[in-house]
Amino acid sequence: MKNARHTSTFRLKSLIYIIGVMLLLTACGQQQRAKSVVKDFMETYQKGDVDYLEFSDVDSTRVLSDSLINALQQQAGKDVTFQKRTSTTLLLIRAKYLLDDDTCSTTFYLDPSTMGVVACKQN
Repeated sequence: MKNARHTSTFRLKSLIYIIGVMLLLTACGQQQRAKSVVKDFMETYQKGDVDYLEFSDVDSTRVLSDSLINALQQQAGKDVTFQKRTSTTLLLIRAKYLLDDDTCSTTFYLDPSTMGVVACKQN
């Protein structure tokens, strides 16, 4: 009976460990994917030389209404193409960078299913 409990406890601990490792790897992959998407977006639409200083950790938000997203998209200009929002929850990542000689910061809002930029805001 003692061996059965020990085996069951060992399996439970192993399962928790494996789930933790998988979540960590998923989070790291999501972070790298978000950075890559932001860099591609900036390369497409930014005019000037960009040197990235830092990126925040990827976070999520539900506070952006459709009207606020539309306003942010309009501020970016007609030449910028954004992805459609498919979820009420959006991922966000902030990029701090040098544009020519100016230090800038922009928050990017990404759709979690497509990892496309839905909106961005100059900070």
